[in-house]
Amino acid sequence: MKRTIAISLVKRLRAEKGWSQDELAIASGLSTRTVQRIESDGACSPGSLKSLASALEIETHSLEEVPRTHWIGVRWGYAGIFFGTAAATVAILENWLSEGGSNFEAGVGFGVVGMIAGLSAAFIGWATNRV
Repeated sequence: MKRTIAISLVKRLRAEKGWSQDELAIASGLSTRTVQRIESDGACSPGSLKSLASALEIETHSLEEVPRTHWIGVRWGYAGIFFGTAAATVAILENWLSEGGSNFEAGVGFGVVGMIAGLSAAFIGWATNRV
């Protein structure tokens, strides 16, 4: 599975160390041609990503163009919106079907808790995307 890395970050970190592509290849244990290809198209294998990150003294996820943590936040946000909306819908339907009977307060509470959970998870997703 190929990963896309931030080419400009790799070049900048390499330049900060004063390394040529050959020197980065030696430090990372990759071939010079692999380093050249990675810096030109940004695609690399998970093993090459780990080798580069180790040589450049940076976390692997920091080298990725769209870090996996971004997708985790997006998933939390969508899941929160879905479950919050589902909880509020169930509460509203339950109240509607029981015609506002004795479960009215419980239904409203369930709906409010569901909406708060959904909004909280959506905020987590939004905040993660901002990082």
